[in-house]
Amino acid sequence: MNGTNETGRLIEKYLPVDYHDTFSVQTDVNGLSPAEIITRIFSYNPAWLRALYKFRAFLVKPFGIETKTPRVKNLIVEENEREAIMRKDDSHLLFYVSVFICPEEGGRQTTEISTWVKYHNRIGRVYFFFIKPFHRVIVPRVSKRVLIKE
Repeated sequence: MNGTNETGRLIEKYLPVDYHDTFSVQTDVNGLSPAEIITRIFSYNPAWLRALYKFRAFLVKPFGIETKTPRVKNLIVEENEREAIMRKDDSHLLFYVSVFICPEEGGRQTTEISTWVKYHNRIGRVYFFFIKPFHRVIVPRVSKRVLIKE
């Protein structure tokens, strides 16, 4: 599970997708592997986020969209020393999360958290249309909280 393509990024073999974004966080080198960072991001569960997930579960239940949170470690499908890929396939969409670590000079690193989404059907497209504004706020906020010690 350590194959890379010519750019060195594992995630590129999962293209094409319908939506993609990347958020970056610059930090001191923290010694965490990309898989550990994914696990920490998806384990971060403050009250405000639990409330949003509960509200989302209520709204999507009539459409048969799964709302249970699986163990993140079971969803990591590929990793190497610089990148880990998490894959979650639901009836409405398939999404990947890539965490890619870019070492920098002076003991710093940039961690890129990317989301890649492929719609399976119209429900997936509509679902993500409504989720996207929350996603664009939650992912950078949670990533910073997890990676930057405050």
